[in-house]
Amino acid sequence: MFPMVLGCAAWLTQGTPPAYVERGDAVEAQFRAHAVRLEAFFDRLREAVARSAPEWLPELEAEDPPPEPGVHGYQLLPDIVDEADASRRTSVSTFSYSWPITEVYIQGEARKLDAAESRFDEAAAAGPRIRAVLRDSIDLYRALVDDLETIDQYVQYNRFWQRAIVDDRVRFDRMTALYDTLAAGTSGDTNDAVAELLGRPDVPAFVAAEGSAGGTPVLGLPVYTDIADDAFLDRVEAGVEAMWRVEGAGTLDVRFRRLPAGRLYAGGRAPDVGDPIDLAAHAARFPGDGAVLTTGAESTHGFVGRYVALGPGSVTVRTLAHEFGHVLGFVDGYLRGYRNLGDDGFEILEWTSGFDDIMSAPREGRVLRAHFERMIEAIEGRGE
Repeated sequence: MFPMVLGCAAWLTQGTPPAYVERGDAVEAQFRAHAVRLEAFFDRLREAVARSAPEWLPELEAEDPPPEPGVHGYQLLPDIVDEADASRRTSVSTFSYSWPITEVYIQGEARKLDAAESRFDEAAAAGPRIRAVLRDSIDLYRALVDDLETIDQYVQYNRFWQRAIVDDRVRFDRMTALYDTLAAGTSGDTNDAVAELLGRPDVPAFVAAEGSAGGTPVLGLPVYTDIADDAFLDRVEAGVEAMWRVEGAGTLDVRFRRLPAGRLYAGGRAPDVGDPIDLAAHAARFPGDGAVLTTGAESTHGFVGRYVALGPGSVTVRTLAHEFGHVLGFVDGYLRGYRNLGDDGFEILEWTSGFDDIMSAPREGRVLRAHFERMIEAIEGRGE
């Protein structure tokens, strides 16, 4: 997933937030209220478990209290989690999200929490059954925390892409027109239609052919980063390189160049951990002879030919490989259109039709021989 350049929102100077911002603020307020309730439930549950089933306390406390929703900032790293089940692939996939849809999710979670609280309240009168009630309550709580993180990502996703629609309306209008054509079934070859709209990879100059290893071409990718966690970077490097390797076609050599915040902001104040940052201005501080991996995004995304910005929501290695595909010059292989919902903001519409392709399916796709062929063709064609 990649954004276009985001301009300054006029409402910041005019003082009147647009509908998509006002609606988002209202939905996020509901979400924060739900998170506060869930944290209070955790506190009550921990006290009861400590009193009646202390041997379960480590299990409960292993699940951290609900994180504050909507938090993103400098040096906040995502958890790298297990891969999605590739067996769920289909030939065509559509998905939509909006503030009203997110609000329905939050209301559903609130009802689950109502039920969990009612079940927990039974513990006071459960007598010998109290342990069974507490066991159920722990399981319900863990499920609610998992759902909380998912909805938090929906909120940040809506924030990011609704703003992107406003800032690049012409491009999103073009994609919406193609989305409508494909959804109506009036296009014979959807993959060709999508490829025509999205174009060919714009491989940056810092991606270079560097010989071969065992007959497989090697492409070097220098990446500047201000991330201080070496173990995290090692996992990213190993995971992305493993994904971007096709025997006989090509392999990627990711080389991180550490650039600490103190050097990046020499002569000025570097952001502290958790500080909000102007991502475009921050990325511009890095040298231009390499890609960038940094933090501070609302939602993890890649900017074509330049950077990957990490948000706090969990990601898979495959998703990271997708975002690094943007750095290599590829755009998304799926469509993202929209519907104008007026006071409710926008409904974002996604259409995916090529699940074998890492750029079409960041959760399930794979790197293909064609990716390397197109990159090598672009590299060899430089200067012509």
